[in-house]
Amino acid sequence: MINVEFLKTLTLLYVEDDDQVREKFVLILKKLFGKIFVAHDGLEGLQKFKQSRNDKEHIDLIISDISMPNMDGVELLSHIRKIDGSIPFIFTTAYTNTEFLLTSIEEGVTDYFVKPVDTKEIIKKVQKTCELRNKKNEVEHYQNEANKYLDVVNKVAIVSIFDKNGNFIYVNDFFIEVSQYEEKELIGKSFQIISHPDMPKEIFKKQWEYLEEGKNWKGKLKHLSKEGETFYTHTTIMPMNYNNDKMDTKYISIRFLTTKEENEKREFRRKVLYSLQETKRINQAADDKINVLINKISKYKNFDKIESKLELQKEISTKYYAKIKDLETKIVDVQKNHEKLMVAANKEIRNILSIATETKNSKETANQSAIHAKDEIKIREELIKKLKAQVDQQSKKIKDLKDVVAHRENQLEITA
Repeated sequence: MINVEFLKTLTLLYVEDDDQVREKFVLILKKLFGKIFVAHDGLEGLQKFKQSRNDKEHIDLIISDISMPNMDGVELLSHIRKIDGSIPFIFTTAYTNTEFLLTSIEEGVTDYFVKPVDTKEIIKKVQKTCELRNKKNEVEHYQNEANKYLDVVNKVAIVSIFDKNGNFIYVNDFFIEVSQYEEKELIGKSFQIISHPDMPKEIFKKQWEYLEEGKNWKGKLKHLSKEGETFYTHTTIMPMNYNNDKMDTKYISIRFLTTKEENEKREFRRKVLYSLQETKRINQAADDKINVLINKISKYKNFDKIESKLELQKEISTKYYAKIKDLETKIVDVQKNHEKLMVAANKEIRNILSIATETKNSKETANQSAIHAKDEIKIREELIKKLKAQVDQQSKKIKDLKDVVAHRENQLEITA
């Protein structure tokens, strides 16, 4: 299952020379990871890796193609390993060249995927690899812390380890100092070699009963050094089993001196331990504050350049402001002229409207007169038609009468 919150804490360096593959995969990576450094070839990838270290930016993992111009992936891995021997490095490749793969394994490649890669699988691998590295770093951190505390404990406590037979297999320096025995005189000898003769045997019997049952034993013991000096301790003995194998049980004994002088020493050493822890806490707080301040300072590292650019922009802005004011004045003048023109135009429009109205009224009157005249014309045309018809009839009658008269005249001439 992909842990998006965890992935958002990671920073990746992605190196790929294929533009299409790179752009597509970067879009996915940016959605999942906190920060992405992108390079087009091995040489650029190496430069960005070195620059990130100079800038105190921690890269958690590198994903790179193998076959690239300028510097291939194996060369890049080789250079990276000289700088950081443990950073996870994953190859993506379109080829399964045995020589390449063997060389990359020798250089310490974490894993490789054959193209086209399964995006989900490579993201899971990145997550798993970075989780394992984080856990390893945590273990190393706690081991270092434990070693520091153990070093302090060794200065204030008598520590020894003995086997199931009760024979020493380890004693610390403070044990040797207090007991006055040499290490070779203690290893392989019974842990009771420093027990005082006054100690009742029942105490040791009860002690073994507890230890054989897997319980811790605590109590006060009286001891005798090699030189015959008596000393007392508050002692705790704990059984240790490897994989719950009782046959391989060992026992660790931690004793603290109870004499006044040693108590004072132990108190002093306790204060030293506390001071060490407090100093570490203060140093850590100081480191955190320094890192915060460094980050803040880094934001202003180009402040001088920005300030000069701002001054330049300020000068340009002043010029633009003067031009704007000039334009604003001209605009006001234009607006005033525009208002005057609008007043005159409105007056002219009103006159035109008045004339248009009068013209319209005259036109309507003319139209009415024209209609009336047209009607009169039609009536007169009808009258003319009637008169014409009457004239035609009269003309016909006159013609007929002329014919009659002519006929009569002919008859009269004949008769005469």
